[in-house]
Amino acid sequence: MQLTTKIKHSVLMASMCLGLGAYGSSDKHTTANQPEPVKKAEVVQPESKTLDYQALIDQLVSDEVPGILLYVRTPEHEFTGAAGVADLEQHTPMDVNSSFHIASSGKIFTALLATMLHEDGMLDLDNTLDTWLPATLLDQIQYSDQITLRQLLNHSSGIYNYSDKNTYVEDKLANPALPVTNESLTQYALNHPGYFKPGTGVHYSNTNYTLAGMILDKVLGYHNAIEIRNRIITPLSLDATFAIGYEQDRGEITPGYDYIDGEFMNVGPLFSTIWSNATPIASSVSDLALLTRSLFKNESFASDTLQELLRGSDSLVREDENTQYALGMMKHTYPNATVYEHSGGNHGYSTQNAYIESHDTSIVLFLSCGFNSEECVNAEYGLFELLLTELTKAPTVE
Repeated sequence: MQLTTKIKHSVLMASMCLGLGAYGSSDKHTTANQPEPVKKAEVVQPESKTLDYQALIDQLVSDEVPGILLYVRTPEHEFTGAAGVADLEQHTPMDVNSSFHIASSGKIFTALLATMLHEDGMLDLDNTLDTWLPATLLDQIQYSDQITLRQLLNHSSGIYNYSDKNTYVEDKLANPALPVTNESLTQYALNHPGYFKPGTGVHYSNTNYTLAGMILDKVLGYHNAIEIRNRIITPLSLDATFAIGYEQDRGEITPGYDYIDGEFMNVGPLFSTIWSNATPIASSVSDLALLTRSLFKNESFASDTLQELLRGSDSLVREDENTQYALGMMKHTYPNATVYEHSGGNHGYSTQNAYIESHDTSIVLFLSCGFNSEECVNAEYGLFELLLTELTKAPTVE
């Protein structure tokens, strides 16, 4: 079973972006000047049959991987650990409760709010975009009269991905004070041909989620971050979680570092004023794990109907034999493991969020470095792959 190889491919495709990942995800191309490749980070598993999680993250800290957070929960044990420093200026130790920009791993918050509003009868996931959005906008999106909200959320709309080109990154770097919103990001996707007719394929596109955010605002009549807090953050007591670019008074983003124009710099300040439903959230490893597991195990929070809306047959679209897109997450099915996951990647922050349903096991991994560092990328995927491999060796649970 090549479980980890396939998931690694999927999360690479979903997490790499064209620049400032606060906007979302695409591929690895970037405008930044990268340094000479460094030696690949190696994840060395201790000889003991029991994983030493702290040792695994400690060994990966380096000049280009300043800090790491890891959360693992299995039916037998729970681990929350930190390694390295939270900032390179003061060398403050990394704290397990630190709030990271989780990039596209935050799409689950947007998808979840949409399904909650559907369940409450406030919207219909299968209505087309013209139910909510103006013709002046939709006339610039191919097939918009056929695209549904559900297709936005599972990436089957075919809408062009604004992060397929660098323009939005270049604009933000040239003007750090430039306001960034769902509306402004969507502008970069207009008047481009679709990848395919709606419902006939799957293509990861951050534009899907900026449009979804605009729809949520229209339905609610106010900023959807308010309802993300009311319906998700507060009920689950996610104390280290807040909406980036909207709830600045709720907390600060832990510094994240990457190479921009050849300089290894903290990009956190650039993210603090950005709001996008493609990447809406800062969170801690334990908060994100609690939310994700609650979507499977907490019926008082996520009803059977809500769970079916998120990942039932009507919402799944197939990418290949083992991988399907659900709403806000991907599903990987193998003979001895069923894994739901979503990653996030940008300048300065790398995140992995996985719930192994077959084993009732959670893995959440944050690194305060980005994809312009080869060492960071190798540390992230090397550790994530090792954890998936080892933790799916255990017997499945009922």
